[in-house]
Amino acid sequence: MASWAVTIAIAALYLGWVGASRFLAKRSFEQGIRNARPPVSPVPDYGAGVKILQFYANAFEITAGERAILCYGVANARSVRLEPPVEKLTPKLNRCFWIQPSRTTTYKLVAEGADGTEVAETFTVQVRPAPPPPPSILFVTLSAGEIRRGEPLVLCYGVEHAAGVRLEPLGLQLPPSEKHCVRIFPIHTTGYTLVAAGSQGRTDREKFTITVK
Repeated sequence: MASWAVTIAIAALYLGWVGASRFLAKRSFEQGIRNARPPVSPVPDYGAGVKILQFYANAFEITAGERAILCYGVANARSVRLEPPVEKLTPKLNRCFWIQPSRTTTYKLVAEGADGTEVAETFTVQVRPAPPPPPSILFVTLSAGEIRRGEPLVLCYGVEHAAGVRLEPLGLQLPPSEKHCVRIFPIHTTGYTLVAAGSQGRTDREKFTITVK
């Protein structure tokens, strides 16, 4: 009987140890989960009254045709509007959207509180004019690629966005036209360059050779 009682006591101690180990393991696991979770940030206290928290653009100077990002945030507001309107706004702590002004524009954000009080902020986006497109030679055609000495050659060309056209090495000034033809009289085989010149010193060039027999 004594040995049977000892056996029972040992079994009870073992079961108790297993239960305690499982309990401690569970507590350790739950503590690890809690430690792994990011801390909860407290909700900011913006106090009473309507407030504009932020109102800005990512660029305050752009070129015509480009876009900018406008961001705003308000607190304790029942309504919010943008002047000039771009799209319908709703009260948000943080919201951004695209704007694409065609000219220099001052934007005004107006937030209204529950008591009818309004607050406003403004900023201006400067819009630079887009640079003119570069000159371009549309085509160059010749009446012949090979002529006899003394024969005329008809050169036709077309350009766009050009302020002037010249033919080198003759230095011949030609009109900047989408279609124009001119007669020249090469006396020997010569390489020519048609040059279309635009603003800001930009040019487009087309080279060709006339063979004279």
